[in-house]
Amino acid sequence: MFGASFRLVKTRMVETKKILEQERSELNALINRGVSFEVQDVEVQYKSYLCGLFKKKILVPITRNFVIEEPTLGTLDRLSSEWIEMAIDEETIKGEDGMLQARKMTKKHALRCARVIALAVLGSDYLIPKAGNGGIVRYEEDTKRLEELTRLFARQIKPSELHQLYVLINAMCNLGDFLNSIRLMSADRTTIPIRIEESNEG
Repeated sequence: MFGASFRLVKTRMVETKKILEQERSELNALINRGVSFEVQDVEVQYKSYLCGLFKKKILVPITRNFVIEEPTLGTLDRLSSEWIEMAIDEETIKGEDGMLQARKMTKKHALRCARVIALAVLGSDYLIPKAGNGGIVRYEEDTKRLEELTRLFARQIKPSELHQLYVLINAMCNLGDFLNSIRLMSADRTTIPIRIEESNEG
Protein backbone atom coordinates (compact mmCIF):
# COMPACT_ATOMS: atom_id res chain seq x y z
CA MET A 1 0.00 0.00 0.00
CA PHE A 2 2.86 2.36 0.86
CA GLY A 3 4.56 1.55 -2.44
CA ALA A 4 1.39 2.36 -4.41
CA SER A 5 0.98 5.69 -2.60
CA PHE A 6 4.60 6.57 -3.30
CA ARG A 7 4.20 5.79 -7.00
CA LEU A 8 1.05 7.96 -7.10
CA VAL A 9 2.85 10.90 -5.49
CA LYS A 10 5.79 10.45 -7.86
CA THR A 11 3.46 10.36 -10.87
CA ARG A 12 1.77 13.57 -9.75
CA MET A 13 5.16 15.26 -9.27
CA VAL A 14 6.18 14.29 -12.79
CA GLU A 15 2.90 15.61 -14.19
CA THR A 16 3.30 18.87 -12.25
CA LYS A 17 6.84 19.25 -13.58
CA LYS A 18 5.63 18.75 -17.15
CA ILE A 19 2.94 21.40 -16.65
CA LEU A 20 5.50 23.85 -15.25
CA GLU A 21 7.85 23.20 -18.17
CA GLN A 22 5.02 23.74 -20.64
CA GLU A 23 4.00 26.99 -18.94
CA ARG A 24 7.62 28.16 -18.92
CA SER A 25 7.96 27.33 -22.61
CA GLU A 26 4.78 29.24 -23.43
CA LEU A 27 5.96 32.24 -21.37
CA ASN A 28 9.33 32.28 -23.13
CA ALA A 29 7.61 32.11 -26.52
CA LEU A 30 5.36 35.00 -25.51
CA ILE A 31 8.33 37.08 -24.39
CA ASN A 32 10.29 36.37 -27.56
CA ARG A 33 7.54 37.33 -30.00
CA GLY A 34 5.89 40.13 -28.01
CA VAL A 35 2.18 40.77 -27.77
CA SER A 36 0.03 42.93 -30.02
CA PHE A 37 -3.24 44.72 -29.38
CA GLU A 38 -5.55 47.10 -31.20
CA VAL A 39 -7.09 50.41 -30.21
CA GLN A 40 -9.93 52.11 -32.04
CA ASP A 41 -9.42 55.78 -32.81
CA VAL A 42 -10.34 58.51 -35.31
CA GLU A 43 -8.17 60.68 -37.52
CA VAL A 44 -8.69 63.73 -39.69
CA GLN A 45 -8.72 63.13 -43.44
CA TYR A 46 -9.40 65.48 -46.33
CA LYS A 47 -12.09 64.87 -48.90
CA SER A 48 -11.74 66.71 -52.21
CA TYR A 49 -14.58 68.40 -54.08
CA LEU A 50 -14.84 69.92 -57.58
CA CYS A 51 -11.72 68.31 -59.01
CA GLY A 52 -9.66 69.07 -55.95
CA LEU A 53 -10.43 72.77 -55.80
CA PHE A 54 -12.01 72.42 -52.39
CA LYS A 55 -11.19 70.15 -49.48
CA LYS A 56 -13.23 69.29 -46.43
CA LYS A 57 -11.98 67.86 -43.16
CA ILE A 58 -13.74 64.67 -42.06
CA LEU A 59 -13.24 62.32 -39.12
CA VAL A 60 -12.58 58.72 -40.14
CA PRO A 61 -12.59 55.73 -37.73
CA ILE A 62 -9.30 53.82 -37.79
CA THR A 63 -7.66 50.92 -35.96
CA ARG A 64 -4.23 51.49 -34.47
CA ASN A 65 -2.00 48.46 -33.85
CA PHE A 66 0.58 48.29 -31.09
CA VAL A 67 3.15 45.74 -29.93
CA ILE A 68 4.58 45.28 -26.44
CA GLU A 69 7.99 43.60 -26.36
CA GLU A 70 10.26 42.51 -23.53
CA PRO A 71 11.44 45.78 -21.97
CA THR A 72 15.04 46.86 -21.61
CA LEU A 73 16.35 47.62 -18.14
CA GLY A 74 15.81 51.31 -18.80
CA THR A 75 12.17 50.74 -19.75
CA LEU A 76 11.73 48.49 -16.72
CA ASP A 77 13.06 51.29 -14.55
CA ARG A 78 10.57 53.78 -16.03
CA LEU A 79 7.69 51.35 -15.56
CA SER A 80 8.70 50.66 -11.96
CA SER A 81 8.78 54.39 -11.22
CA GLU A 82 5.09 54.50 -12.10
CA TRP A 83 4.14 51.26 -10.35
CA ILE A 84 5.59 52.19 -6.98
CA GLU A 85 3.22 55.17 -6.87
CA MET A 86 0.19 52.86 -7.08
CA ALA A 87 -0.07 51.86 -3.42
CA ILE A 88 -3.42 50.39 -2.36
CA ASP A 89 -4.71 50.27 1.21
CA GLU A 90 -6.86 47.13 1.08
CA GLU A 91 -8.39 47.81 4.50
CA THR A 92 -9.57 51.23 3.36
CA ILE A 93 -11.08 49.77 0.19
CA LYS A 94 -12.96 47.19 2.27
CA GLY A 95 -14.31 49.83 4.66
CA GLU A 96 -17.70 51.50 4.69
CA ASP A 97 -16.58 54.23 2.30
CA GLY A 98 -14.82 51.73 0.02
CA MET A 99 -16.62 52.97 -3.09
CA LEU A 100 -15.59 56.55 -2.36
CA GLN A 101 -11.97 55.48 -1.91
CA ALA A 102 -12.12 53.50 -5.16
CA ARG A 103 -13.32 56.60 -6.99
CA LYS A 104 -10.53 58.68 -5.45
CA MET A 105 -8.00 56.11 -6.64
CA THR A 106 -9.53 56.21 -10.12
CA LYS A 107 -9.05 59.98 -10.18
CA LYS A 108 -5.49 59.64 -8.93
CA HIS A 109 -4.26 56.74 -11.06
CA ALA A 110 -6.34 56.54 -14.27
CA LEU A 111 -3.91 58.60 -16.34
CA ARG A 112 -0.96 56.87 -14.69
CA CYS A 113 -2.33 53.51 -15.86
CA ALA A 114 -2.57 54.85 -19.40
CA ARG A 115 1.01 56.17 -19.10
CA VAL A 116 2.28 52.73 -18.05
CA ILE A 117 0.81 51.18 -21.20
CA ALA A 118 2.32 53.98 -23.28
CA LEU A 119 5.77 53.39 -21.72
CA ALA A 120 5.49 49.65 -22.37
CA VAL A 121 4.54 50.27 -26.01
CA LEU A 122 7.32 52.80 -26.60
CA GLY A 123 9.99 50.71 -24.93
CA SER A 124 13.48 51.91 -25.79
CA ASP A 125 12.02 54.09 -28.57
CA TYR A 126 11.13 56.53 -25.79
CA LEU A 127 14.75 57.66 -25.98
CA ILE A 128 15.68 59.40 -29.24
CA PRO A 129 19.40 59.33 -30.16
CA LYS A 130 20.92 62.69 -31.06
CA ALA A 131 24.41 63.53 -32.30
CA GLY A 132 26.23 65.48 -29.62
CA ASN A 133 29.51 67.35 -29.47
CA GLY A 134 32.73 65.39 -29.87
CA GLY A 135 31.00 62.47 -31.56
CA ILE A 136 29.03 61.63 -28.43
CA VAL A 137 25.53 60.23 -28.81
CA ARG A 138 23.03 61.71 -26.39
CA TYR A 139 19.45 60.65 -25.84
CA GLU A 140 16.37 62.79 -25.46
CA GLU A 141 13.08 61.64 -23.98
CA ASP A 142 10.22 61.59 -26.48
CA THR A 143 7.77 63.19 -24.07
CA LYS A 144 5.53 64.35 -26.93
CA ARG A 145 4.93 60.82 -28.22
CA LEU A 146 4.50 59.54 -24.67
CA GLU A 147 1.82 62.15 -24.02
CA GLU A 148 0.06 61.34 -27.31
CA LEU A 149 -0.12 57.63 -26.51
CA THR A 150 -1.14 58.31 -22.91
CA ARG A 151 -4.08 60.42 -24.07
CA LEU A 152 -5.06 57.83 -26.68
CA PHE A 153 -5.09 54.95 -24.20
CA ALA A 154 -6.91 57.06 -21.61
CA ARG A 155 -9.62 57.80 -24.18
CA GLN A 156 -10.08 54.33 -25.58
CA ILE A 157 -9.03 51.60 -23.14
CA LYS A 158 -11.69 50.23 -20.79
CA PRO A 159 -11.05 48.78 -17.29
CA SER A 160 -11.52 45.20 -18.52
CA GLU A 161 -8.99 45.80 -21.30
CA LEU A 162 -6.65 47.52 -18.85
CA HIS A 163 -6.57 44.41 -16.68
CA GLN A 164 -5.77 42.16 -19.65
CA LEU A 165 -3.00 44.47 -20.82
CA TYR A 166 -1.46 44.67 -17.35
CA VAL A 167 -1.34 40.88 -17.15
CA LEU A 168 0.52 40.82 -20.47
CA ILE A 169 2.86 43.66 -19.48
CA ASN A 170 3.76 41.85 -16.25
CA ALA A 171 4.50 38.69 -18.22
CA MET A 172 6.62 40.61 -20.74
CA CYS A 173 8.65 42.26 -17.96
CA ASN A 174 10.11 38.83 -17.19
CA LEU A 175 10.73 39.69 -13.56
CA GLY A 176 11.71 36.09 -12.80
CA ASP A 177 14.89 36.34 -14.89
CA PHE A 178 15.52 39.85 -13.58
CA LEU A 179 15.40 38.70 -9.94
CA ASN A 180 17.54 35.67 -10.74
CA SER A 181 20.13 38.02 -12.25
CA ILE A 182 20.14 40.03 -9.01
CA ARG A 183 20.61 36.81 -7.05
CA LEU A 184 23.60 35.92 -9.21
CA MET A 185 25.16 39.34 -8.62
CA SER A 186 24.42 39.40 -4.90
CA ALA A 187 27.34 38.77 -2.56
CA ASP A 188 24.94 37.02 -0.18
CA ARG A 189 23.76 34.47 -2.77
CA THR A 190 23.45 31.06 -1.13
CA THR A 191 20.86 29.29 -3.26
CA ILE A 192 20.48 28.30 -6.90
CA PRO A 193 18.35 30.80 -8.86
CA ILE A 194 14.76 29.73 -9.41
CA ARG A 195 12.04 31.29 -11.52
CA ILE A 196 9.58 33.49 -9.69
CA GLU A 197 6.73 31.44 -11.16
CA GLU A 198 8.10 28.25 -9.58
CA SER A 199 8.60 29.81 -6.17
CA ASN A 200 5.05 31.17 -6.15
CA GLU A 201 3.58 27.83 -7.12
CA GLY A 202 5.56 25.99 -4.49
